[in-house]
Formats: sequence, structure tokens, C-alpha cells
Amino acid sequence: MRRLYLSMGLIALLAALSALHVWHLNDFTGQLTAQLTQAQALAEGEDWEGAARLTRQAKERWMGHQGYLHTTLHHNDIDAVLISLDETLAFLEGAEKQTAEYAAANARLLTQLELLVEAELPTLTNIL
Repeated sequence: MRRLYLSMGLIALLAALSALHVWHLNDFTGQLTAQLTQAQALAEGEDWEGAARLTRQAKERWMGHQGYLHTTLHHNDIDAVLISLDETLAFLEGAEKQTAEYAAANARLLTQLELLVEAELPTLTNIL
């Protein structure tokens, strides 16, 4: 009987840790999304320097969480977000400002962040 209780306790612990992970990832990506959305608004208002500053800060936050991210997520997903961050920064810091290309790259980055959380949710699609 002790083994049953121990097994149920371990399952409950794993479920709680999974829920905590999804909550933290959702909060973290939500903050990055807000920052990148604000950067896009600045770029649309021709404040390229402010947009680049916010995007750099978002990249620094992303890099600051690398240990956690590499422990809990697929490496390809993490690398894809990093590449997209670099791509958006390149559009912001380049000599020729291309609003449409930057907006497309930023939209792709925001979608990647949203999909990171979606992939971690315990849905039937993710389980199968």
C-alpha cells in the first residue's frame, strides 16, 4: 500500500511541477511579447532606437533564462526564437529601415513565443 501512495505522490508532484512550468513559461513569454509589441509600436512611430533598445532588452532576458529554457524546452525551438530576435534586431539596427520587413519578422517572433507555451500545455494534441 505504501508503494501506491508513494507513486500517487510522485505523480501529483510531477503534475504540480508541470503546471508550475507552464505558468512560469506563460508569464515569461507574456512579458517578452509585451516588450516586443511595444517595440513594434515605437518602430511604427519611427523611434527605431527605442525599438532596438526594447528588443535588445528582450534578447538579454531570453539569454538570461537559457539554463531554464534548455532544461525544459526543445533546443530547436529555443534556437529559432534566438535567431528571430537577431533578425528583428538586424532590421532595427540596419542603415536602411524597412518597416514592413521588421513587422513581419517581429510578428513571426511573437508567434514563436506563443507556440512555445502552446506546445507545453497538456492538450490531447500534444499528448498524442
